[in-house]
Amino acid sequence: MELKSLDSTKKIAQAVAIKLKINDFILLSGNLGTGKTTFTRFLINYLQEKNQLPLEEIVSPTFNIVQYYNLGKDLKIAHYDFYRLKQEKEIFNIGLLDTAKDFINIIEWPEIAMSSLNNFLQIKFIYDPNRNFRSLEFNGKGKWLGFSVNDK
Repeated sequence: MELKSLDSTKKIAQAVAIKLKINDFILLSGNLGTGKTTFTRFLINYLQEKNQLPLEEIVSPTFNIVQYYNLGKDLKIAHYDFYRLKQEKEIFNIGLLDTAKDFINIIEWPEIAMSSLNNFLQIKFIYDPNRNFRSLEFNGKGKWLGFSVNDK
């Protein structure tokens, strides 16, 4: 799916946000600068607006590994960045699978964790600088199998 503008990215993030439930995993893959954190900001800010909360600055938790957002009654997001993790056992050390049931889980650079998850939506961000072209690919597993978005 082609990303024609930031507004297109925002609409797709909102379409994903509408379907989210606690214990869901959204996995964001792609090279540096392809839009993973921008997508996450649009998604979290949409849920904050929906719950009449002030909008927070959303940044990639590269150095912290995880950032938490409380979005109201029983709605919390854990935003992970696994860029610095090298071994699968590290996801267990940070408690990902122990705490996942209490959060909507968004993971940037998720490849290290994918074999441990049975239910997720992976969104691959692709950027071709030669053509100034951005696109998304969706890969679902479990409840997310076959997920697609119409951004029109």
